[in-house]
Amino acid sequence: MIIGAVEEGKYIAKSKRLGSYSLKDYDKLWKIFDLYDEVWITPYIAAEVSNLIDLHGEAGVKAYGIAKEVFSMLKQVDSSIAKDCENDFYIDFGLTDGSIIQLSEKFDVLTNDKRMLGPLYKVGGENVIPYLPVSSLSR
Repeated sequence: MIIGAVEEGKYIAKSKRLGSYSLKDYDKLWKIFDLYDEVWITPYIAAEVSNLIDLHGEAGVKAYGIAKEVFSMLKQVDSSIAKDCENDFYIDFGLTDGSIIQLSEKFDVLTNDKRMLGPLYKVGGENVIPYLPVSSLSR
């Protein structure tokens, strides 16, 4: 969503990490966000998003500014690194994904990570929202 917001999405196709995504995905994600009164984020996700911005120069400056703006609109989930390392999913999925799986018990979770879907459904059931890139829907 961050890279999609820079210069009307022109960097989506140029990003090394967003090959299967398009401006339609950017628009679709905002429509999903609009369905909620509150959207929550963990500090781990914010750190990963910040670290995954692969734009440089003026585009990078814009992306980090947009990230700051988006982060300020979100509510922050209370987290504890020590506690999150103790959940059943830490070893197999790491800190960020393990905590997301655990949080799916209380929060809706939007993800495109197929590897996480089994544990997410086991813990979160109807709180899990799988995301498929728009391009994959037309195949």
